[in-house]
Amino acid sequence: MSLPRFGSETEIIDRRCLEMKSKSGKIDDKTSEDTLNRFDKYSIPIPFGCDLVPVFGYPSGNSSRLPSIPKTKLLLRRCVTNECPSVDYFSMLCTDNDGLSFSLKKNYCFRKHSKYPSSIVGSCNGILCLEDTYEMGNTFLWNPVTDELKSLPPSSIVCPPDSDSTSFFAGGFVFDASSEDYKVLRHVLNDFEYDDGSYKSTLIQAELYSLKNDSWRPIVKPKKYQWPWDSLPISLNGSCYWEGFDCVISFNFADEVFSSFPLPGTKKCRRLLFDMDGKLGSFVIWHKKSVYQEAVKEMSFDIWLWESNKWCKVDSFVVEDGTRPLGFWGSYKCFLQRRNGQLLVFDLTTRKMMPLPLDMEDFSGAESLVSFEESTVSISKVEE
Repeated sequence: MSLPRFGSETEIIDRRCLEMKSKSGKIDDKTSEDTLNRFDKYSIPIPFGCDLVPVFGYPSGNSSRLPSIPKTKLLLRRCVTNECPSVDYFSMLCTDNDGLSFSLKKNYCFRKHSKYPSSIVGSCNGILCLEDTYEMGNTFLWNPVTDELKSLPPSSIVCPPDSDSTSFFAGGFVFDASSEDYKVLRHVLNDFEYDDGSYKSTLIQAELYSLKNDSWRPIVKPKKYQWPWDSLPISLNGSCYWEGFDCVISFNFADEVFSSFPLPGTKKCRRLLFDMDGKLGSFVIWHKKSVYQEAVKEMSFDIWLWESNKWCKVDSFVVEDGTRPLGFWGSYKCFLQRRNGQLLVFDLTTRKMMPLPLDMEDFSGAESLVSFEESTVSISKVEE
């Protein structure tokens, strides 16, 4: 069976041009100004306000359409900047009053395990997969409840001797029920430069980690391949998903097959994939400008779900004062963060935006939010 068509790897080269430009101050003459503008710094401003008008989705008070309250908790990765160096905390949030309010249950600190800030790749059965944010290939499996930690072995991919730099990006973490094994997908990028230090090209490879075998191995990727150039991957139902340049790409861990499907909305918007109660969703953010000013005054926030092999728009609202989305809890609680770091919850049923009153005085900003299930699963016993 042939794989769906992927976007051109030359677009990946365009993106790497920008990264190399910041390092060398130079860029290949072939890179156009449009390319520089197209890949501006990733940020997702989402509005906040009180006048919320539903366009699609859940009518207020229609509780018959809502699923039951999820049993899983939420784990919030946050950065504390009043300590030097900055410290990563993972704060577990639990719900009270059947989802009407949230409270901070406990904090897990990762500082003693790694001197580098770590981002969440995925969460499965109480085990977190983390990687350092410096793209150095340091990847970990960690159970915050038992504090058991496993550092994954070095990459299986032999880097070309003439490459100028190598970076690693984890693409997903799941429990593969077919093999009863925990697996991690990772992208390996080797950059090449001209003699003057300007960007030349990128070689992209992929590898798969098995906890049972405790090893990485290279896997075959499509010839036209897009890595998650500026998006957070989502692991869901045995597959992982990420946003490419012109499509969503998925990888099935059981049969090791890559596939792709269209992006929701149009190209002139920003997106963030998320897990909505076991379904793949996407935030689509439209920037709206004032007639008399260039500054963004308000934004339209659309919510799309991938169902029956197509995108369905389920909700939309316009608010003020830009922030960014963090994710969903269940099917109707949307978590956002304001520019000042304040956490918010928007209820799709009541159309109300509420601040999240958590007792975190040292809180300086949320990095990501994932569903989390406390467990005492032993990482070492899975290997046996």
